[in-house]
Amino acid sequence: MLEGHQSSKRSFSQQEAADLEALDKLDPVRNAGYQAEHHERCLSGTRESILEDMMRWAQNTQGQPVYWLNGLAGTGKSTIAQTFSEMAGNRDILGASFFCSRDYLHRKELKNIFPTLAYQLACRYPQFRDYLVKVIKRDPLVAHNSLISQLKDLVMDPLSATGISCVIVIDALDECVDEQPASAILSVLGRLVNKLPLVKFFITGRPEPRIRSGFRLPLLKPSTQIFLLHEVEPTSVGGDIRLYLTEKLTAIAKRRSDIDLPEVWPSDEDIAVLVKKSSGLFIFASTVVRFIESEHHDPGERLQLIASKADDTSHEGASGIDSLYSQVLRDAFSGVEEESVFVGLKRILGAVVLTLNPLPRDGLAQLLSIHSTVISTILRHIHSVLLVPTDGVKEIRVFHKSFPDFLQDPDRCRDPRFHIDCPSRHGEMALRCLDLVRKLKINPCGLLPFTMNEGISDRQQLLMDKLGSGLRYACKYWSMHFLFSAPSGEYDDRLITSAFLFSGHAIFPWMEVMSLEGHLEGVIHSMNHLSDRLHTVSDTLVIAKLDNADR
Repeated sequence: MLEGHQSSKRSFSQQEAADLEALDKLDPVRNAGYQAEHHERCLSGTRESILEDMMRWAQNTQGQPVYWLNGLAGTGKSTIAQTFSEMAGNRDILGASFFCSRDYLHRKELKNIFPTLAYQLACRYPQFRDYLVKVIKRDPLVAHNSLISQLKDLVMDPLSATGISCVIVIDALDECVDEQPASAILSVLGRLVNKLPLVKFFITGRPEPRIRSGFRLPLLKPSTQIFLLHEVEPTSVGGDIRLYLTEKLTAIAKRRSDIDLPEVWPSDEDIAVLVKKSSGLFIFASTVVRFIESEHHDPGERLQLIASKADDTSHEGASGIDSLYSQVLRDAFSGVEEESVFVGLKRILGAVVLTLNPLPRDGLAQLLSIHSTVISTILRHIHSVLLVPTDGVKEIRVFHKSFPDFLQDPDRCRDPRFHIDCPSRHGEMALRCLDLVRKLKINPCGLLPFTMNEGISDRQQLLMDKLGSGLRYACKYWSMHFLFSAPSGEYDDRLITSAFLFSGHAIFPWMEVMSLEGHLEGVIHSMNHLSDRLHTVSDTLVIAKLDNADR
């Protein structure tokens, strides 16, 4: 083994020293491997089934050569990658690892990955080193060649020639700077990976556009086993987070002998609240632990700041999750300067965040009067924090409540390009809803006269076929968005006008829809909301608004 040679070369033989001099020409990143610095590992007893699945893949010589651990922001990908690397190392099947990181210049540059992996493989396997040294002597600048040349000359050819069987880990690929529409690393890997039946590549990354595009390439897709970390059974993840929180907080109690904590702390009730609030996000749990363990604060008081307000996430921002969300958004739109992009983003993201019931992409497009491809194009940048199904009829959902809370709080989301002003966005949503509802005609579902609701076999399907999810949503919730909008906001004039036009032209077909929805009580509530709001508008102003609308 040649690791640690940089401190002194005099302890090596003349041949080894010459080899080391040749290997140094690769200019490897010294702190990129899993052993180079402290990475948090999975707590004992957690993630067991996932790790077992990964080890089965790693040891199955007949299986797919690539494994993509696909997970949204904060789901614990790097922690799993660290633990998997340790397990593979203990079983003597780990060849090399590269933990990408946006926090370190050399660990976010694609050109450094293959030379560093090659260097580690050379330190690990003498026969690989012998072959690689010859390659370097033949071409001293081989580490500066194209990615495809690097992969072939530094990794693939030496592994093929020596018949080495191993696992190679690349963690957090999404954190590397890559201007290509599909990941450049994945593009070159797809061309060569099937030529090495004894070598496995374990890769983690958020489902960002270029990463997803890379794994969808025809050469790589059939060779890849995909594990969606954010779709693991919630009860399983919740149990792991419960164990994690219990052990970490109990350890805090033992350390803080200077604080008079209850004999049983934390309580089962407090843990249950934290588990529920985490919603499967390990980053949430770990940042909460860091928040509570502050040496300058009472851990009991800190815990209560979070646990006592089961539906509030404002304190989680202070514990570090805001920096995660800020980083995700900045990176997603890095280099974008067109104001129109951010106007569109705030419209779409505001609708996703403020809808009172999640909508699919097609329904959102109908509601906002924009093409569904526009929504896909904009939201594709932030799959890390939103669940955006490829199927246009499945709901787009926020992954964790703290994300919309972050977006709506100007003290937490300080970038005006992403901050969601709720009253203004509710005003736009109300206007869009009313514009849709006002287009309803008598008998909007085309029923025969005197048809009773009970005589319709599948009302939900009928409503979906005739109206679409966007218009159905508008009928149910226009009044709530109207209520939450700013009385003197930018949409107020148009809202008042639209509301009066709705009252005069579309109220009866709207009531028909609400009846078919089985939501007639909503008619009463909606009209009360409308009455309360319009009561503040003078008759003279109303007439003026309607006259302007007619003109």
